[in-house]
This record gives sequence, structure tokens and C-alpha cells, in this order.
Amino acid sequence: MKKTILLVIIAFYSAVSFAQEDTTYWKKSGATSLTFGQTSFSNWAAGGENSVSVLGAFSANMNYEKSKWTWDNSVDLGYGLSYQGSDQIKNDDRIILATRVGYKASKLWSYAAEVSFKSQFYKGYSSYPVEDGEYYISKFMAPGYVYGSLGMNYTHPTEDLKILLSPVTEKMTFVLDDSLSNQGAYGVDPGKKVFAEFGSMAKATYSKKFAENILFKSTLSLFTAYESFGNVDVDWANSLDWKLNKYFTLKVDLFLLYDNDIKNVDKDGNPEGAKVQLKEVLGFGFGYIF
Repeated sequence: MKKTILLVIIAFYSAVSFAQEDTTYWKKSGATSLTFGQTSFSNWAAGGENSVSVLGAFSANMNYEKSKWTWDNSVDLGYGLSYQGSDQIKNDDRIILATRVGYKASKLWSYAAEVSFKSQFYKGYSSYPVEDGEYYISKFMAPGYVYGSLGMNYTHPTEDLKILLSPVTEKMTFVLDDSLSNQGAYGVDPGKKVFAEFGSMAKATYSKKFAENILFKSTLSLFTAYESFGNVDVDWANSLDWKLNKYFTLKVDLFLLYDNDIKNVDKDGNPEGAKVQLKEVLGFGFGYIF
């Protein structure tokens, strides 16, 4: 597992180093932002709690094309906290990396291989604010996901839309925390650290820079294991960075997730059935689009 994650990191480092040496065949885009929110009350009859929030995010695409070869790399990082009174609440936490190599079979289609990684930076809890004695339900690499895919890649003539169709995909779910693995969290057998599934995947990525101040990206991944064919995992991430002027940026993120192996946990920590998960993040602050 460590070798797989290291492979993805090396691929990104190699892409950055290569892009710095030779920019002729590279197309690069991305956005970084630091956004804030604040509410305060003083003698407010209707009541309320003072709050402050801060969210940092970085996303980038580095795509290479020369002759029949293509190499697409993407990174999406985000972490945010809110403070309500004396309570600290996590409002965003994500690490998403992907690297894809392709060899053209025709003008629009390529043979392709992709490795992707997804996890989070810090611990997550079933409810906030966190009370004394409350135990976390997630952390870095609990869960962590690694996908390895082989298939065909379709690239729209504008190159804004790319679709990977992979009948050969290995999905590996890691729960490297002893307590969570003993609970059988995220689909692993109790006491185990890894759950592997072999199946097929379709992944569509749309990335578009409108003018010089708006960047939109949407990635939809659909995976089904052959052992439970037809039971589809859905992972859909959307992000919009809108640079309003020289200094300020509006950032909107919307995520939809469904995975039958992820059981919802109620406020008392009791597992429930799988549910559609939604997350929306809105921020206003400083940002840069490149």
C-alpha cells in the first residue's frame, strides 16, 4: 500500500519537475484559495453563537501530450475549520490525487492506465462539537482508497471532457487504524486493514476555464465490483473558483457520494445503512487562478 501511494506522489513530483524543464507540450491550470466567514452577536435578542470559519484549498491539472503519448495529472486538496464559541468543527478535509498515462489508438481514443488515491488529513467525528470521550470515526488512511484502472480513454476535441472506461479496475479500501478496523468500518472484515474489490469503472472529468477569472471542474466516478455487479459506487465532485477582482475569490464546492460499504453513523455512534452523502462548501476570500 505504501508503495502504491509513493508511486502516485512520485508521479506528481515527476510531472512538476518535467513541466518546469519543458513547457512546450504541457497544459496547466488550477486554483488556490483561502476563504473566511464570520458572525458575531452582542445583546442580540433572538440569540446566536459567535462563529469564525477558515478554509484552504488547492487544485491543479497538469496535462502532457507529445506524439501519441498523453499524461494527465490532477491534485485536489482542502481543509477547513469553523469555530463556534469555544467549539472547533471541521468543515472540509480531502486529499485526492490521480495520474493517467495514455497511448493514442485513434484521434479521440487512447489506451489508458490510471492510479488514483483518496483520503483525508485529520480525524473526523460522528457529531460536532466533540464531547469528552467521543471517539473518532475516520482519520488519514481510515479510510483511504486506491484505484488502479486499465481501459480506454475518450478525449473530446476541445479536451475539456475526458472519459475513462475501464473493465479492469482494482479498488482497495484501507483502514489502517486498529480501533476502526476491529469495528469492520468502511467494508473491511473486522480486524483486517484492507478490502480489495475487482470490477469496472467509468470516470468522466470536465475541466473548463471560462475567460480568465472562472475555473470549473467536475469529476464523476462510477464503480461496480463484479462480485456484486450492479451495486454502483458513486463519487461526484464539483468545484467552482470565481475570481471577482484582483484580490477576492468566490469558491463553491459540491460533493455527492454513495458507497454501499460506508454505513452512516448516528449521533450516538451507532452504524446505520448506507445513504447518499452530500457536502457543500461555500467560501469568500483570497484566491488565485492560473
